[in-house]
Amino acid sequence: MKKPITLLSALALCAAFAAPVFAADHTFGSGPDYDSVFGKPTGYDEPVTGDPQASNERRNKDAAHNPPPYFYGSGDIPTDPSSPYHDNTPNGAGGGSSGVTELPAAPGLLPSASAGVTQNTAPKYYADGSIGTLCVTKTKKTIKVYEGEDLSNLAKGAGHFVSTSAWDGNAAFAGHNRGGSAHFSFVKDLEVGDTVTYTTPYGARTYAVYGKVKIGEYDSSGLGWSADNILSLITCVENTPEQRFLVQAREVV
Repeated sequence: MKKPITLLSALALCAAFAAPVFAADHTFGSGPDYDSVFGKPTGYDEPVTGDPQASNERRNKDAAHNPPPYFYGSGDIPTDPSSPYHDNTPNGAGGGSSGVTELPAAPGLLPSASAGVTQNTAPKYYADGSIGTLCVTKTKKTIKVYEGEDLSNLAKGAGHFVSTSAWDGNAAFAGHNRGGSAHFSFVKDLEVGDTVTYTTPYGARTYAVYGKVKIGEYDSSGLGWSADNILSLITCVENTPEQRFLVQAREVV
């Protein structure tokens, strides 16, 4: 009687091993479509069409390396020269335009005579919210300076680049060249030797223009550190949106 039972057990075991094995079905019978819920994946490299500055769809790899140009958008433009989003290599210097003087070599390593042991770089404010005034000898024009190069400041005067010094070293400013807020319309007419006086709560200094150049709209080389006391004035080039005028003046001592 034992042999039939053993034979039946062996046949049952073989049948178990011979049964086909099916993979588990992990698909969902119902539910929202993936694309409708999660949208387009962010890691795509589709060509950019239209104006990339006016769209929020730009996600190709080089997008982070192109900062907005000066005076574009609503202000608060990142201008820290140490930022990885800025290329400090001059872009289009000279511009190929007659009457534009190439800038000389970088200022010397010794500070100007009026600079103290401690560098004063932070802005100090007047009661009206300004941090100083620029007075152009050639035109007798006086422009108030406000902290920050955002558009609200450019509408009422010059905007000080917050990444630069407000007094000792390189103090850089932006202003409009045309329109109802053309406070920097004089910049394009400055020539080597012309003087500008900058007055702040720290005191007053007179600077003489030593160079004027056209630079690209993304060029932030005019915002670099200087051991000399200099002014850097930046404004648009009329009818040439991809360029800017950069005029630099050194303290007269």
